[in-house]
Amino acid sequence: MFKPLSSWIERRQPIPKRFYTPGYIDVPKDNWSVWLSIEEVAPLHLAREMQWLSLRESRENTAQYLETASELISGLEGGSLDRWEQEQILEHLGMPPFPSLPIYLISCLDDSSEELVYVGKTKNTSRFNGGHSAALKLHAPEYSNKQKKIYRSTVWFHDDEEYISLDWIQPEALAHELLDSIESHLIYQFQPSLNIEKKIKPTAKWEFYVHIQNFLEGGFLNDTFI
Repeated sequence: MFKPLSSWIERRQPIPKRFYTPGYIDVPKDNWSVWLSIEEVAPLHLAREMQWLSLRESRENTAQYLETASELISGLEGGSLDRWEQEQILEHLGMPPFPSLPIYLISCLDDSSEELVYVGKTKNTSRFNGGHSAALKLHAPEYSNKQKKIYRSTVWFHDDEEYISLDWIQPEALAHELLDSIESHLIYQFQPSLNIEKKIKPTAKWEFYVHIQNFLEGGFLNDTFI
């Protein structure tokens, strides 16, 4: 799984200014480039065994990691790491935290095709505890002989200056608004059979054009633009 701060810790890119600019606020625009990056897949019946991480937890993990890294190297200003700084961070902290993967897609497939049947978002780590309404609907006869999968994904933006992980958006309330908007856009465009809400008319707050990327085996929905 790709970790959002990997390019920085591997010394390929400077850290975004947002991480050392007090009071940084994002201002999303409809012309931002947007990617839905599919990072994990599993049989649907194993969904509860996946490592679910809420958007808030991911943000807290990133903030704690960078706060400690800043103490180790006397600040993040300047953006790029030298070799000694990189070694200090990796020795004491290891690699950066995982992303939250808050958008999930449920599909059904047989020998001929794979169909997206549900789009959802998760804000906490207990989304699949105690069952899930879409999973229960998949017991219907029309799905009985099909394999069910769950894909987990994260969202990336580009504002003409830098790439921005959804986990980095400031403030946190805006990150949740963007998450809801992306989910709404996906549901309206794909019209998954098991979704009920957000299908009649567009409800996304931003009119993003979303590029879906999936480099996992099978490449479900890879290079789809909506």
